Amino acid sequence: MNEQNTYEFVVDEKSEGKAKTRKIIGRGVILLIITTYVVIALSIFAALAILPVALLPLVLYFWKQFNVELEYSMTSGIMSFTRIYGSRRRKQVLELTIKDMKEIAPVTADTQAKLDAMGIKKTYLFHSSVTAPDRYYAVFEKDGDTCVVYFEATAKALHILHYYNHATVVTAVSR
Repeated sequence: MNEQNTYEFVVDEKSEGKAKTRKIIGRGVILLIITTYVVIALSIFAALAILPVALLPLVLYFWKQFNVELEYSMTSGIMSFTRIYGSRRRKQVLELTIKDMKEIAPVTADTQAKLDAMGIKKTYLFHSSVTAPDRYYAVFEKDGDTCVVYFEATAKALHILHYYNHATVVTAVSR
């Protein structure tokens, strides 16, 4: 493939807002299950032999669910957004044609007001955190609704975006 037309970028999703709440609830459920097993194990000595074997699948399952990476890739004018769970299971969330994006710009203080005026119906988050450097947004149409996706841009990503969509706003980035 052409080096200039293909690019991938992966970030780890940080715990903030709803994601942080899900992690806290998940850890609480795990702690409750572990406590229940310990109580049972203490009252029934034979359960001590089964306890590590019974807990291993739970620990592996929850580790995979809470260890999420966010990836976007650009190939031949198509931008794909994927969530990677536990470094193994991939789920493609979104696939867009770069030239069909209405606006691609850096996130600033007045971005939310601008997007509210556009009537955004759906938001996709593909940045590691709301405080991450070089956050950009892209506005696009999906199933007749105006949507926005947030992502972390690099210089090479902006170069490719500008190549396929000249209306792209390109500014300096730290990566």
